[in-house]
Amino acid sequence: MFLIKQLALSDFKLRYSNSVLGYLWSLLNPLMLFLVLYFVFSILMRFDVPHYQLYLLLGIVIWNFFAEGTSAAMSALLGKSSLIQKIYFPRIIIIIASNITSIITFFLNLLVFSGFLIFSGVGFNWTYMLFFLYLIQLMLITLGFSMFLSALYVKFKDVQHIWGILTQIWFWLTPIIYPISMVPEKYLWLFSLNPMARIIQDFRSALVYHTIPSLQHHLISLGFCIVIFSVGYFFFKWREPRFAEDL
Repeated sequence: MFLIKQLALSDFKLRYSNSVLGYLWSLLNPLMLFLVLYFVFSILMRFDVPHYQLYLLLGIVIWNFFAEGTSAAMSALLGKSSLIQKIYFPRIIIIIASNITSIITFFLNLLVFSGFLIFSGVGFNWTYMLFFLYLIQLMLITLGFSMFLSALYVKFKDVQHIWGILTQIWFWLTPIIYPISMVPEKYLWLFSLNPMARIIQDFRSALVYHTIPSLQHHLISLGFCIVIFSVGYFFFKWREPRFAEDL
């Protein structure tokens, strides 16, 4: 745990060490994206979504954590190559530490969202207790993809560019900007297979609209998360003995 903590804090400090605004960039990036998208999709192309500013901002904050977390973790092993080649320790620690760095940024962004939540007039509700359940699911998905991608990136550097394209496509295939009610009924089954769509919708239900899905929905979502995490973990452990020579 000590090594994970030190690596996570070190990565967080290094990420903004050479910038003038420093840690503020972790807040400004999602805020700028939110302001642009909010202007376009609430003024120029209006969506009839209750509390749209909260709907949009929460979706962006969650998606940014996933996208930035997986992208940073992908190159984490390469960034710590000298450490890997000199000392033996469980390599998965590096990936976990990288994700924790992204979680720090995620919680800073949630503070901004909380400010919007308070001033919007949406009251607090017992459904907020589900936040931690959804956070665990989000972390399982992010860590699962992070382990899989980082193990693959060590061998194939093109993965970074491919993942960048895939996350852009995935962003627009997830109801972050638009409501899921706009999706034609015949395609809804595809969205039910999108784990990020499920998690973002669940977060919104609990934090913005104070509703909760059915128990069956929760079990299916948790099952998705466990499968993704397990695939990433076992692929990472399978590739781990080759890391030193590939690096």
